[in-house]
Amino acid sequence: MSKTIEIEGVSIGPGHSVFTIAEIGSNHGQSKETVKKLIDHSVEAGFDAIKFQIYDAEQVFSKDVLTSDVGLDNLYGVKPWWEVARDVILMPRDWFGEMFAYVRSKGKIPLCAIHRVEDAEFLLQYDLPAFKIASIDLNYMRLLEQLVPYEKPFIVSTGMAYLSEIDETMRFLKSHNADVTLLHCVSQYPAKPSEMNLNNLKLFQQAFNVPVGLSDHSTGVVSSVVSVGLGASVVEKHITLDKNSPGPDHPFSIEPPEMHQLIKAIRDAECSLGRAERVLSEKELAARKMVRRSVVASKSIKKGDLLTLDNVKFARPGSGIPANEFKYMINRPVSSEVDAEALLTWEDVE
Repeated sequence: MSKTIEIEGVSIGPGHSVFTIAEIGSNHGQSKETVKKLIDHSVEAGFDAIKFQIYDAEQVFSKDVLTSDVGLDNLYGVKPWWEVARDVILMPRDWFGEMFAYVRSKGKIPLCAIHRVEDAEFLLQYDLPAFKIASIDLNYMRLLEQLVPYEKPFIVSTGMAYLSEIDETMRFLKSHNADVTLLHCVSQYPAKPSEMNLNNLKLFQQAFNVPVGLSDHSTGVVSSVVSVGLGASVVEKHITLDKNSPGPDHPFSIEPPEMHQLIKAIRDAECSLGRAERVLSEKELAARKMVRRSVVASKSIKKGDLLTLDNVKFARPGSGIPANEFKYMINRPVSSEVDAEALLTWEDVE
């Protein structure tokens, strides 16, 4: 497997800019206007990709599962969950062509979570560039077996998975030479800071040698930004126009002002990380000359007098002999008279 993958010409992996995904998911309210507003806000904030959700609710859920079983009866009453998903949660299939085109018209990349090969085939007509595998399908090997022949990159979320399950999936994808990005994910909505366990990013890098990232279900932007410092090459975050809108995902999603805050913080974070080598900037080199200590005469010193701690001090600016080099000067005579407060030079020492 490669440490770098490409999605529509964008390189993802160590050494490249963090790839940011705005997850619309179910936060569209089945309103085209809302979908396009969310896309517009994502573009303005600077996200790289906008992600949608597609599945056949009748196939994905048992018809015996009720809204009360998934803790959403307070929003929708007690009803079959698959019907609510079909009628309220899912973006209509006939919108996808239009929305993919709208995303691309803004210079961004459209993505979608894939739960059935039929949905992959449906979206490939709109040039779906990669397969996002949600946490619930990480160990759904039948789906992965159906998708690998298309030779698309995979972005795989790992929520709820044991390391052994992640390893099995990665071995399978590796055996098919698939390009994979592995996302740490906590399947709680929202996930508390104490549940985030972001050091899993290091674990994944060491164990699987692929680009890693974070699918962030926490509130706010802190976890996403911290993940960059731990090596995340991808950050995925749910977005909304209003956290108070009815729906399961709005409360832990970020609104437009936070979208801007997130992207700026991510870019500042990756810029701040710099390189793993010690290089001083020109400004820092200039600061050394001003604020470091030099060997300075604390009083007038006559020719032939010995330099001691009684007639020197260590003071700014730092453009003279560094204080730590006084050990080579102590108890040596000066070659000519030195005025008080003068920076000593090697020419002053016999």
